Amino acid sequence: MNSADNTVKELAAGIIVYGILAQIICLVVTDNTLSVAVGLWIGIATALGMMIHMKRSIEDALDFGEEGAPKHMRKTYVIRLFVVAVVFGVTAYFQVGNIIAALIGVMSLKISAYLQPWTHRVFVRLQKSK
Repeated sequence: MNSADNTVKELAAGIIVYGILAQIICLVVTDNTLSVAVGLWIGIATALGMMIHMKRSIEDALDFGEEGAPKHMRKTYVIRLFVVAVVFGVTAYFQVGNIIAALIGVMSLKISAYLQPWTHRVFVRLQKSK
């Protein structure tokens, strides 16, 4: 298994752990727990989708030349931003979940990226114990 796949697994684990911790905090802090929970997990699912899309975008960009790769990365970045805006818009318009909680869920991707060196060490220790 290559290191990109390991990194994706580590990021996904970080996103999920962040989601669980955020869910526990939201259960304690908020009154409208169902709306907040749905919003949070919409954001978490969006973050997971963004992570997968970023991995594929980077892999695809490697096939383009020096000129094509930056253009491809900009295009895929705009696509991700558009999808997040649509997800937030649908969440708010149909009042499916709390939009602030959805934003907190999407931010799990950023938090997971910062915590990835730590999750990497955890994964390495788990591999050694097997």
